[in-house]
Amino acid sequence: MKSFKKMLVGLVVSGTLMAGCNKILDTKNPSYTTDDFFNTKQGVEKLLVDVYSKLRGHYNTAKIQYWGTDIYLAADDNPDARMFNAYDNTFNSTAGVVGGYWNNLYKMIQETNILLNRMKPEMEGLSAGEYTTMQAEAKFLRALAYYYLVETFGPVPLLIEESTTPITTVTRQPEADIYSFMLEELTAIQDHLPMKPTQTGRVGKGAVYQLLGKIYLTRAYRSYGSSSDFTTAAGYFDQIINDAGNTFTLLPNFASVFDENNQANREVIFSIQYTSDRNFVGGGNPLQSMFGFCINCFYPSMFIEAQKDYSYMQREFWINPRVHELFDPSKDSRYEASFQRSFTINNPDHPRLGEPGLFMPVWNDGSGNTIGAEEFIPFKDNEGNYLWYPQLASNPELAKGSDKMPILKKFKDTKILWTGPGSREAVVYRLADTYLLSAEAHLGAGATNTALERMNAVRRRAAINDELRDDMELSDIDMDILLDERARELLGEYDRWFDLKRTGKLIERTLANNPQAKATNNLSAIHLLRPIPQDEINKLSGLTQNTGY
Repeated sequence: MKSFKKMLVGLVVSGTLMAGCNKILDTKNPSYTTDDFFNTKQGVEKLLVDVYSKLRGHYNTAKIQYWGTDIYLAADDNPDARMFNAYDNTFNSTAGVVGGYWNNLYKMIQETNILLNRMKPEMEGLSAGEYTTMQAEAKFLRALAYYYLVETFGPVPLLIEESTTPITTVTRQPEADIYSFMLEELTAIQDHLPMKPTQTGRVGKGAVYQLLGKIYLTRAYRSYGSSSDFTTAAGYFDQIINDAGNTFTLLPNFASVFDENNQANREVIFSIQYTSDRNFVGGGNPLQSMFGFCINCFYPSMFIEAQKDYSYMQREFWINPRVHELFDPSKDSRYEASFQRSFTINNPDHPRLGEPGLFMPVWNDGSGNTIGAEEFIPFKDNEGNYLWYPQLASNPELAKGSDKMPILKKFKDTKILWTGPGSREAVVYRLADTYLLSAEAHLGAGATNTALERMNAVRRRAAINDELRDDMELSDIDMDILLDERARELLGEYDRWFDLKRTGKLIERTLANNPQAKATNNLSAIHLLRPIPQDEINKLSGLTQNTGY
């Protein structure tokens, strides 16, 4: 069977679909294919693979996922950072990030609409099983796109049919209607897929259950939600956890989940595929380069470009140093598994080759022990100022930062070239997340003991050794405790902005913990929705702007 990774990028590289497409339902591209091609099995297969490939661009739109939350910061003070992280009054509908995000999601939708319209059970070469499976995958991907659209922009056009003429007029459908549509679609396909597909990177029933649970859970907080939504959400998450086939399981230790030689492991429910083959890697997975600083740029005499020692960092997203204070490094294995704090001199021209070069101690180590490193950066200075911050003179709270921080190493990729595209899979859903979502759903439903059990299962796995498992358990749970646990377990993974919005904690926690947002003091309820891209408003009659933009 052809590798799904090569199917994914082979289509992207060939440019089969939508090259240069800018309108939300302009689907034809005669320079590459004819319209009749989509009436064939090969055509609809390529459409489906292209929809999958667009997930790469979606999850790589990191400014939407990370900035403007309680646990990430911007490393500088550029216009995007001021808008998406600090929420200053320049935030407007011409921001390029929202335009690209909107367009990519609607391209996913438009392609699934074509596929679902063109694919017929009697299509030559298409078996009944292939028809059912592809239809289910397409409907999942369309629902996923709508989930992010409605959560990002609120009421949006609900387009569920192929259009053969350009769309010029749309209606923003109420959020409640879009939620009902997503739930109906996913409920109808939930039994049409195996729990885990044979090809890694494709959708299985586990992913359908996860998305169903997440949609019910999100709706449970809304005025249009049902009184049973928390319980229904918990039921879907628990079906994954209690699967009789034991398809998914928490791995014995946290570090093994992110071992680059242990990808597609039994904790992974759904992931986006990349490859080390340069013919198929495309833009690559950027996670390994996003959370740190360029160590060889700061210390060229000590460190050289060495992908196996540390990843090249683009210094775009900064982990808020307050995150370190969430961990108890004496008990929680996730601290050492997540962060690289010590760096050995690897420049062969340095007289101390092989000795400690840069050392950042455990955050709560006040001993002052430098381990003999040439550069020692403690967590705080003697006045209590954080040093693991970006140094920004424009913000008094950040002015004393060192511009350096421990590098997030859980996504480390040693099999690529320096500055090259990342090759590792990007995990979208994994079982530890399912446990924590289940805890949230049970908490909302009033089943506090079950919620605590679910969260403690994740905490017990995180213990440094078996003797500390009981010590890792907590005796109480509330939303802030749960969000702290999500920060520890899922640091650097997706959806923090959406988690905070869903739980009603975005404004409170961001203003309390994000010094850049705190400095502007402009974050308010209007920012629970992002602005509709102005270019789309200009093109489409009936598409109005969100309040406040």
